[in-house]
Amino acid sequence: MGEIAELVKKVQMVLTEEAHVSVWMNFLRNKHAETHRHSVRVAMLGEVMATSMELAEKERTHLVRGCFLHDIGKSFVPVHILDQQEPLSEDQWNILKMHPVIGAELAKDFPGIDAVVTDIIRYHHERWNGTGYPYGLQGENIPLLARVCSVIDAFDAMLSSRPYRRQTTLEQAKQELSACSGTQFDPGVVEQFLRLTDLQLIV
Repeated sequence: MGEIAELVKKVQMVLTEEAHVSVWMNFLRNKHAETHRHSVRVAMLGEVMATSMELAEKERTHLVRGCFLHDIGKSFVPVHILDQQEPLSEDQWNILKMHPVIGAELAKDFPGIDAVVTDIIRYHHERWNGTGYPYGLQGENIPLLARVCSVIDAFDAMLSSRPYRRQTTLEQAKQELSACSGTQFDPGVVEQFLRLTDLQLIV
Protein backbone atom coordinates (compact mmCIF):
# COMPACT_ATOMS: atom_id res chain seq x y z
CA MET A 1 0.00 0.00 0.00
CA GLY A 2 2.97 2.31 0.58
CA GLU A 3 3.86 2.09 -3.10
CA ILE A 4 0.35 3.12 -4.13
CA ALA A 5 0.36 6.06 -1.71
CA GLU A 6 3.67 7.23 -3.16
CA LEU A 7 2.33 6.85 -6.69
CA VAL A 8 -0.76 8.90 -5.84
CA LYS A 9 1.44 11.60 -4.32
CA LYS A 10 3.63 11.81 -7.42
CA VAL A 11 0.66 11.97 -9.76
CA GLN A 12 -1.04 14.65 -7.67
CA MET A 13 2.06 16.82 -7.87
CA VAL A 14 1.97 16.66 -11.66
CA LEU A 15 -1.76 17.28 -11.92
CA THR A 16 -2.16 20.19 -9.53
CA GLU A 17 0.61 22.46 -10.76
CA GLU A 18 -1.74 24.26 -13.16
CA ALA A 19 -4.86 25.85 -11.71
CA HIS A 20 -6.76 25.71 -15.01
CA VAL A 21 -6.40 21.92 -15.07
CA SER A 22 -7.94 21.60 -11.62
CA VAL A 23 -10.83 23.92 -12.50
CA TRP A 24 -11.81 21.98 -15.61
CA MET A 25 -11.33 18.57 -14.07
CA ASN A 26 -13.51 19.63 -11.14
CA PHE A 27 -16.11 20.66 -13.69
CA LEU A 28 -15.89 17.21 -15.30
CA ARG A 29 -16.11 15.53 -11.88
CA ASN A 30 -19.28 17.44 -11.06
CA LYS A 31 -20.79 16.61 -14.44
CA HIS A 32 -19.80 12.95 -14.69
CA ALA A 33 -17.99 11.50 -11.70
CA GLU A 34 -17.14 8.15 -13.32
CA THR A 35 -15.32 9.83 -16.22
CA HIS A 36 -13.32 11.82 -13.68
CA ARG A 37 -12.44 8.67 -11.69
CA HIS A 38 -11.45 6.93 -14.92
CA SER A 39 -9.18 9.87 -15.79
CA VAL A 40 -7.43 9.67 -12.41
CA ARG A 41 -6.84 5.93 -12.83
CA VAL A 42 -5.50 6.41 -16.36
CA ALA A 43 -3.12 9.09 -15.06
CA MET A 44 -1.86 6.72 -12.35
CA LEU A 45 -1.25 3.99 -14.91
CA GLY A 46 0.47 6.60 -17.08
CA GLU A 47 2.91 7.26 -14.24
CA VAL A 48 3.64 3.54 -13.91
CA MET A 49 4.08 3.17 -17.66
CA ALA A 50 6.37 6.21 -17.83
CA THR A 51 8.63 4.60 -15.24
CA SER A 52 8.64 1.30 -17.11
CA MET A 53 9.50 3.07 -20.37
CA GLU A 54 12.23 5.07 -18.61
CA LEU A 55 10.84 8.31 -19.99
CA ALA A 56 12.66 11.54 -19.25
CA GLU A 57 11.05 13.73 -16.59
CA LYS A 58 9.46 16.09 -19.10
CA GLU A 59 7.98 13.22 -21.12
CA ARG A 60 6.71 11.60 -17.93
CA THR A 61 4.92 14.82 -17.01
CA HIS A 62 3.46 15.05 -20.51
CA LEU A 63 2.15 11.48 -20.36
CA VAL A 64 0.59 11.81 -16.91
CA ARG A 65 -1.07 15.12 -17.75
CA GLY A 66 -2.26 13.87 -21.12
CA CYS A 67 -3.71 10.73 -19.54
CA PHE A 68 -5.46 12.81 -16.89
CA LEU A 69 -6.94 15.20 -19.46
CA HIS A 70 -7.61 12.70 -22.25
CA ASP A 71 -11.40 12.77 -21.72
CA ILE A 72 -11.76 16.45 -20.79
CA GLY A 73 -13.75 16.96 -23.99
CA LYS A 74 -16.53 14.84 -22.48
CA SER A 75 -17.33 17.90 -20.39
CA PHE A 76 -19.30 19.01 -23.45
CA VAL A 77 -20.97 15.68 -24.23
CA PRO A 78 -24.53 15.38 -22.86
CA VAL A 79 -24.69 13.12 -19.81
CA HIS A 80 -27.51 11.04 -21.31
CA ILE A 81 -25.13 10.03 -24.11
CA LEU A 82 -22.35 9.10 -21.66
CA ASP A 83 -24.76 7.00 -19.60
CA GLN A 84 -26.93 5.53 -22.37
CA GLN A 85 -27.37 1.77 -22.05
CA GLU A 86 -28.69 1.05 -25.54
CA PRO A 87 -26.51 1.46 -28.65
CA LEU A 88 -25.87 5.06 -29.63
CA SER A 89 -27.58 6.47 -32.70
CA GLU A 90 -25.36 7.66 -35.53
CA ASP A 91 -25.86 11.29 -34.46
CA GLN A 92 -25.04 10.47 -30.84
CA TRP A 93 -21.94 8.53 -31.86
CA ASN A 94 -20.79 11.46 -34.00
CA ILE A 95 -21.17 13.75 -31.00
CA LEU A 96 -19.18 11.41 -28.76
CA LYS A 97 -16.41 11.07 -31.34
CA MET A 98 -15.83 14.82 -31.17
CA HIS A 99 -14.57 14.70 -27.58
CA PRO A 100 -10.86 14.29 -28.47
CA VAL A 101 -10.94 17.37 -30.70
CA ILE A 102 -12.99 19.41 -28.24
CA GLY A 103 -10.69 18.39 -25.39
CA ALA A 104 -7.52 19.27 -27.30
CA GLU A 105 -8.90 22.66 -28.32
CA LEU A 106 -9.87 23.34 -24.72
CA ALA A 107 -6.58 22.21 -23.21
CA LYS A 108 -4.36 24.12 -25.63
CA ASP A 109 -5.43 27.33 -23.89
CA PHE A 110 -4.44 26.06 -20.43
CA PRO A 111 -1.26 27.79 -19.21
CA GLY A 112 1.57 25.29 -19.03
CA ILE A 113 -0.06 22.70 -21.29
CA ASP A 114 1.93 22.28 -24.47
CA ALA A 115 1.37 20.58 -27.81
CA VAL A 116 2.63 17.18 -26.65
CA VAL A 117 -0.17 17.00 -24.08
CA THR A 118 -2.83 18.25 -26.47
CA ASP A 119 -1.68 15.65 -29.01
CA ILE A 120 -2.32 12.90 -26.44
CA ILE A 121 -5.84 14.24 -25.96
CA ARG A 122 -6.48 14.72 -29.67
CA TYR A 123 -5.18 11.35 -30.87
CA HIS A 124 -5.89 8.87 -28.07
CA HIS A 125 -8.70 7.23 -30.09
CA GLU A 126 -6.63 6.76 -33.24
CA ARG A 127 -5.86 3.12 -34.05
CA TRP A 128 -2.65 1.45 -35.18
CA ASN A 129 -4.35 0.16 -38.34
CA GLY A 130 -5.86 3.53 -39.27
CA THR A 131 -9.50 2.80 -38.38
CA GLY A 132 -9.69 5.11 -35.36
CA TYR A 133 -10.95 8.66 -35.00
CA PRO A 134 -11.04 11.61 -35.41
CA TYR A 135 -8.42 11.64 -38.22
CA GLY A 136 -7.77 8.01 -39.15
CA LEU A 137 -4.04 8.25 -38.46
CA GLN A 138 -2.06 5.02 -38.75
CA GLY A 139 0.98 3.44 -37.12
CA GLU A 140 3.80 5.73 -36.11
CA ASN A 141 1.97 8.72 -37.54
CA ILE A 142 0.10 8.63 -34.22
CA PRO A 143 2.25 10.31 -31.56
CA LEU A 144 3.89 7.77 -29.25
CA LEU A 145 2.42 9.09 -26.01
CA ALA A 146 -1.06 9.07 -27.56
CA ARG A 147 -0.51 5.41 -28.45
CA VAL A 148 0.45 4.73 -24.84
CA CYS A 149 -2.62 6.56 -23.53
CA SER A 150 -4.81 4.58 -25.94
CA VAL A 151 -3.73 1.28 -24.40
CA ILE A 152 -4.09 2.52 -20.83
CA ASP A 153 -7.48 4.11 -21.56
CA ALA A 154 -8.86 0.91 -23.09
CA PHE A 155 -7.45 -1.25 -20.30
CA ASP A 156 -9.07 0.81 -17.54
CA ALA A 157 -12.35 1.08 -19.48
CA MET A 158 -12.54 -2.70 -19.74
CA LEU A 159 -12.07 -3.05 -15.99
CA SER A 160 -14.75 -0.46 -15.24
CA SER A 161 -18.46 -1.11 -15.08
CA ARG A 162 -20.26 0.84 -17.78
CA PRO A 163 -24.02 1.26 -18.41
CA TYR A 164 -23.75 -0.60 -21.72
CA ARG A 165 -21.57 -3.56 -20.67
CA ARG A 166 -20.17 -5.53 -17.77
CA GLN A 167 -16.64 -5.02 -16.58
CA THR A 168 -14.06 -7.65 -17.44
CA THR A 169 -11.54 -9.36 -15.19
CA LEU A 170 -7.89 -8.35 -15.17
CA GLU A 171 -6.91 -11.42 -17.18
CA GLN A 172 -9.69 -10.84 -19.71
CA ALA A 173 -8.54 -7.25 -20.18
CA LYS A 174 -4.96 -8.39 -20.76
CA GLN A 175 -6.16 -10.97 -23.28
CA GLU A 176 -8.17 -8.32 -25.13
CA LEU A 177 -5.14 -6.03 -25.36
CA SER A 178 -3.12 -8.92 -26.79
CA ALA A 179 -5.88 -9.76 -29.26
CA CYS A 180 -6.01 -6.15 -30.49
CA SER A 181 -2.24 -5.71 -30.64
CA GLY A 182 -1.25 -4.76 -34.19
CA THR A 183 -4.77 -3.65 -35.12
CA GLN A 184 -6.15 -1.24 -32.55
CA PHE A 185 -2.95 -0.85 -30.54
CA ASP A 186 0.78 -0.39 -31.12
CA PRO A 187 2.24 -3.89 -30.52
CA GLY A 188 5.33 -2.51 -28.79
CA VAL A 189 3.25 -0.47 -26.36
CA VAL A 190 1.01 -3.44 -25.57
CA GLU A 191 4.04 -5.65 -24.93
CA GLN A 192 5.54 -3.03 -22.61
CA PHE A 193 2.26 -2.51 -20.77
CA LEU A 194 1.64 -6.21 -20.22
CA ARG A 195 5.08 -6.53 -18.63
CA LEU A 196 3.99 -4.27 -15.77
CA THR A 197 3.85 -6.24 -12.54
CA ASP A 198 1.71 -3.93 -10.41
CA LEU A 199 -1.47 -3.63 -12.51
CA GLN A 200 -3.43 -5.58 -9.91
CA LEU A 201 -2.45 -3.08 -7.21
CA ILE A 202 -3.70 -0.09 -9.21
CA VAL A 203 -6.94 -1.51 -10.57
